[in-house]
Amino acid sequence: MKFTTFCSVFALSLGACLPAHANDAVLTDGAVQEEQTQTVDSGEIIVTAQRRSETLQKVPASVEVVSGDQLRSAHISNLSSLQEVSPSLIVNQTSNPSNGSFTVRGIGTTVTDRGFEQSVGVYIDGVFRGRPGSALQDLLDIERVEVLRGPQTTLFGRNNAAGALNIATTLPDATKLAVYAEGTYGNYNAIEAKLSVNVPIVADKLAIRVAASESKRDGVLKALRLPEGSMNSRDRQSFRVQLYWTPTETTRVRLIGDYSQLDDNCCSYTPLFISDAVAAGEFAGYTPPGPGTRGVSPSNPAVPGTFYNPFNRVTTQGNLTNEKTWDKGVSLQVDQDFGNLTLTAIGAMRRFKSDVRVDLDGIDPPRLIYMSYPTTWISENSAEVRLQNASGGPLEFVVGAYYFDQKITDVNYLPIILDGVLIPRFNSTGVGTAESGAVFGQATYNVTDTLRVTGGLRYLTETKTAHVTVQPGTATFPGDRRVENDALMGTAVIAYQPSAAANFYLRYARGYKSAAINLLFSQNPAISSPVVNPETTDAFEAGAKLRLADGRVNANIAVYTQTINDQQVQAYNSATATFSTLNAAKVRSRGVEAELTFRPVKGITLSSGINYLDATYLSFPGAPPAAGSPLPRQDLTGATPTNAPRWTITGGVNFDQPLNDTVSLQGGVNIRHATSYYSDLPHTEAFKNGVTNFVNANLELAFSNGFGLQIWGRNLTKENIYLGGIGTPRGLGSLTAYTNEPRTYGVTLRYRY
Repeated sequence: MKFTTFCSVFALSLGACLPAHANDAVLTDGAVQEEQTQTVDSGEIIVTAQRRSETLQKVPASVEVVSGDQLRSAHISNLSSLQEVSPSLIVNQTSNPSNGSFTVRGIGTTVTDRGFEQSVGVYIDGVFRGRPGSALQDLLDIERVEVLRGPQTTLFGRNNAAGALNIATTLPDATKLAVYAEGTYGNYNAIEAKLSVNVPIVADKLAIRVAASESKRDGVLKALRLPEGSMNSRDRQSFRVQLYWTPTETTRVRLIGDYSQLDDNCCSYTPLFISDAVAAGEFAGYTPPGPGTRGVSPSNPAVPGTFYNPFNRVTTQGNLTNEKTWDKGVSLQVDQDFGNLTLTAIGAMRRFKSDVRVDLDGIDPPRLIYMSYPTTWISENSAEVRLQNASGGPLEFVVGAYYFDQKITDVNYLPIILDGVLIPRFNSTGVGTAESGAVFGQATYNVTDTLRVTGGLRYLTETKTAHVTVQPGTATFPGDRRVENDALMGTAVIAYQPSAAANFYLRYARGYKSAAINLLFSQNPAISSPVVNPETTDAFEAGAKLRLADGRVNANIAVYTQTINDQQVQAYNSATATFSTLNAAKVRSRGVEAELTFRPVKGITLSSGINYLDATYLSFPGAPPAAGSPLPRQDLTGATPTNAPRWTITGGVNFDQPLNDTVSLQGGVNIRHATSYYSDLPHTEAFKNGVTNFVNANLELAFSNGFGLQIWGRNLTKENIYLGGIGTPRGLGSLTAYTNEPRTYGVTLRYRY
């Protein structure tokens, strides 16, 4: 039934895309390459944040854009590093490389169970990625990344209650042959290679673009008890092929296929505190990761033990932690112009698999082997149809329909071997499905040449199911769950643009994230429901976008307040050794965002970003307890959510100056300052980060023959932060932490043709 619906929607949309004559075509996501995202001397940037090509200056919303050139220059190769240049975004990866969380304006969902979804949607070439694992691969051949702040649920597919990342890869070009290649060597024996080739097949009609990358690196943690010698290593490969065909002036067809895989020995945590009780019991005889300091647990003063420094980045785990994944997909986009109308159809199929093994105790006690072996399969199908008119008339509109279905099979096997005796704690299989459909529309009426009013609505209906089976004798529960939801979301905007250099706006947006079902019933579903309610957001924003000094100065500022009801949260409860899935009753996030770009002379750009954030749980009784706490729960009402520093400031200088007729000097220095924040949901004091100042820098000699030689460094200040942490499983009050990567540096050789 799902596949039939998917095929029917897409077939109908393609059937309508017959050639026709056009007078004024609409630039859509797939065609924006014709007018590439670019920063020219005037500072104009073209984006598709509202599903049509327009200047960033004209978009009445808080949007940050990072170009592919900026990513390559800063040596940012994956989304988890994007936060280094984006003040309102935090990306964390903890238990394995395909899991993680995206946080915008202090709002996000840490995804541990596969049945949960992000509050920040990720879209690559117009296709929604349903889980972090299919979005956290290495960035390959990227044209731009748009960070859309605040709810984006009117025009984008689903689950964008906090924001969205709209990522565009480079479109094939039928007018020229182009080659880009780079090779990198860095510390920790890091080896990276990237290649993209653009080949016209039929001049001005058909082109193919192929991109591939490989990244390998030794681990950044010393592993004293493993033959590998290190942990948190990388071994990743990615490949993408695209065809772009314009059979007529009114028809554009884009076909994309991609495949990526990783085999990372990741992600290990390191001991922070080992209680005396477990050191004399199940952990007896463990190898310390280094010299320790005596003290009592910050979560429970009644528990004495030994503290270790996790930022020494030493693990004494006795068994390998590893994840192997592959992710693949195909998408087809057709744009057909009918006069001043454009019909767009996008269909996609994606498949994902992950095999994980985790050493849960993180050390090597002779008595205990505590492992987890989750395996996950995910299949997703989506189809979208949009009809929109050309910009410039008194009324601009886009209407459309969207369909998405997903199936997740999640196998959780968690055995305990204590004194040679097998204790099968978890052994279950959860099968989850989701099927959703939506219709949407947004229209902008140009009241005058300077005043614009926009309104949009989206109606969504969604059904989710979960079927969990267990093996006898395990501490998990079988059961079935089904939830059906529908929701009406919307956007309302008033924008006043007195000139091309100034835009002032007021914006309201209603965000929505569908209900979720935990696919691991670690608690009796009759007592503790595995279902969490939908999450809704009401956001208000006022902003100004200014271009000054003949376009050499760009200043954007936004003031916002948003209230999130029933925020979906998930955390490990060390007191009960289970994952808690629940709704935080109410969260308020308010603040100010400002970006300033100044180009004093040609070839030099100064930039800064300031994010002031005041985020608070207005009501959160029954929150999970702090890691290592003996309490069953706590009240976090009035507390600050995780990953929500009060101040985040980024700044940088980038330059491109000719040395002579054949050589230019390019480079940049960027800093990210953040005040203190909690890295875990339960507010464990031990995992609270202090004030940090990250510095990255790069310097490149670029030659006129296309070659370039760059040296680069990241985290040059050797800052240490917690990415998260948990109470050590079976640790009797012990604590373990996930830490960031240390300073990395290297040299890159590039060639551009």
